[in-house]
Amino acid sequence: MPERNFWKGGNTNEQGWTKLLGEIGGGRMKLPDGWEKIKIKNAATVKTGPFGAQLHQSDYVAENGTPIITVEHLSERGLIHENLPLVSDIDKKRLKQYIVSENDIVFSRVGSVDRSSLVAKDEDGWMFSGRLLRIQPDKTKINSPYLIHFFHTNKFRHRIRSLAVGGTMPSLNTAILSNVKIVLPPLPEQKAIADLLSTWDEAIEKTERLIQAKERQLDAYGRELFNRKNEMKYKGWKKIALEDILTEHKDKSEGTEEVYSVSVHKGLVNQVEHLGRSFSAANTDHYNKVHYGDIVYTKSPTGDFPLGIVKQSHTKKDVIVSPLYGVFTPASFSLGVVIDFYFSSPTRARNYLFPIIQKGAKNTIAITNKTFLSKKLYLPLDEEAQNVISDYVTTSKKEINLLKQLAEKYKTQKRGLMQKMLKGEWRMKEEIIKQYCET
Repeated sequence: MPERNFWKGGNTNEQGWTKLLGEIGGGRMKLPDGWEKIKIKNAATVKTGPFGAQLHQSDYVAENGTPIITVEHLSERGLIHENLPLVSDIDKKRLKQYIVSENDIVFSRVGSVDRSSLVAKDEDGWMFSGRLLRIQPDKTKINSPYLIHFFHTNKFRHRIRSLAVGGTMPSLNTAILSNVKIVLPPLPEQKAIADLLSTWDEAIEKTERLIQAKERQLDAYGRELFNRKNEMKYKGWKKIALEDILTEHKDKSEGTEEVYSVSVHKGLVNQVEHLGRSFSAANTDHYNKVHYGDIVYTKSPTGDFPLGIVKQSHTKKDVIVSPLYGVFTPASFSLGVVIDFYFSSPTRARNYLFPIIQKGAKNTIAITNKTFLSKKLYLPLDEEAQNVISDYVTTSKKEINLLKQLAEKYKTQKRGLMQKMLKGEWRMKEEIIKQYCET
């Protein structure tokens, strides 16, 4: 976790932070000595990207061209390098005024007008599209990494959205953005703040890379485990119909259970917590009860799962779900984990469901619970084999969830830190700032 002992006075205990928050809560604080609030145009130049008449679709090339940054490539963590359109070298020379340099900032001009990214060293020489604005800070006044952090504060984003013109498609122009005010500490303090905030970025990035690696590892395990080429390879496995290992118990609500929904990423989750409100009927007596370990099949299209979602309940207490859902008890809890894991893949879910589902006129899914259970799968029936898979999958998912919680904690800490530091409410120690005076 990034170090926190950077503030004047060095007070990092929770009581000290609470006291500080109480002192600055409410009202507008006066800027610290040496800080100033100025318009962007007084410390940077802003330019609009090429208009449609200057850059046509025919100007784009398939390969060996210069990347063009679009709104879709902006992110808080830097430019996204996927699916970048390219422009020919001839057109790049013709439109050389639309080339970006390292430490420029590209800002969304249309649509999501609060999005912006810092141009990195390896992106120097790229071009920016007509839906963007380019900000070139005066290096004697602004540290670009500091400014991009300032642009990503909630307060600044809200201000930008409020200034955008237009209804369904809000937009900015150079005049609007140039006249927006920013808060600038002395340059050494800007650099110190930017470096401190970058430690949170590094922690977030490392954690997210670890999450992605573990998710890939788990996905690879599933692909190998359920590969049809490996059928008859594993001891204790057999091809069996789901109706032989899943039982529809048909238990109904007793009127005291909470209403749950099914999420692709969270599994069974409280409907109010997941969707913001309850969508259940006034009378839920006919709702299906779900016990811990039950398998639930939602017969509605969702994202990558157009034929419905199959999930195991890991909620210890009994809950209820819509009567449209199929609810089944597996022969063992571990076997339920295996079935849940099989259906966690969009490809595997489609392979099982597509042959037995009929689509209605309005893209509705027509399948009975009996039909859902009728098809066969190659699954482990040996208890030891079930437990080995269950333990691996459960442990992997717990690790991934803990890492996701850690990443979210870092993001929350960074947001809070940004809001306070970039307004001068929390200051860095003088000895730390002095280290940046000669850089």
